[in-house]
Amino acid sequence: MSENSPALAVLIPHYGGVESLYKPLRSLSKETIDHDVLIVDDGNRTPLVVPPEWHPRVKVIRHESNQGITAALNTGLDDILHKNYRYVARLDAGDCNVSSRLKKQVAFLERNPECKLVGSSAVCVTKDGRQLYSHVPPCTPDKIHRAMHRQCCFLHPTVMLRTDVFAEVGVYREKYPAAEDYDLFFRIAERFQTANLPEKLVEYEYSASAGISSRRRKTQVLSRLRIVAAHFDPLLSESYRGILEAFVCLVLPRSLATLFHRIQA
Repeated sequence: MSENSPALAVLIPHYGGVESLYKPLRSLSKETIDHDVLIVDDGNRTPLVVPPEWHPRVKVIRHESNQGITAALNTGLDDILHKNYRYVARLDAGDCNVSSRLKKQVAFLERNPECKLVGSSAVCVTKDGRQLYSHVPPCTPDKIHRAMHRQCCFLHPTVMLRTDVFAEVGVYREKYPAAEDYDLFFRIAERFQTANLPEKLVEYEYSASAGISSRRRKTQVLSRLRIVAAHFDPLLSESYRGILEAFVCLVLPRSLATLFHRIQA
């Protein structure tokens, strides 16, 4: 990274049509803080070509074949780490930043140098922009640390990380398919301070972000169960609840598991 390069890169792994990148890129182009955007084309049949008017600073790295989300994330991280960016933020196709998200998260990390990872609250919307519900996670390090023993407290498209944390905890791992983000964030939260900003800084699209979880629900819940078990703390009630809730989600039909989760929340 040269002296004139920004300290922040936004990472977007993508498998699908280029049109679904319009919304995130246009929202990023409205940010007032300087940043680069790195898109990993995960083996699309037609290589991604992003119109320059969507965002002025986009780089595309291409996989010749589809390798999956974990490999795409790590390909992007490898490029970002080699260029010595200070921060990396995530965003997905179909999602968009609101309320100067990047500026607010960078400012938070600058004020809190001990914090390695910051997310935010978010709003889930339909493809046409209709609001479905809000995602409001715990915000303080202590509450996050305890709640991570039940479920992931960070919505992946909302996070920003200090790049130096990867030298300490490693990158995304294939051993927990469909829950690679939970695994990474748990490793960070165990060793470092983390936070969520209470303000809703991302609108994430239901069809884009929930479809993978629906198709791969069993795999995702099994990975979640294994992560909770790997970090089990006999002194925390949240660990016991995490095991129970993950097991219930694994054996019950989706509708009943969702009802159980709401009752337990």
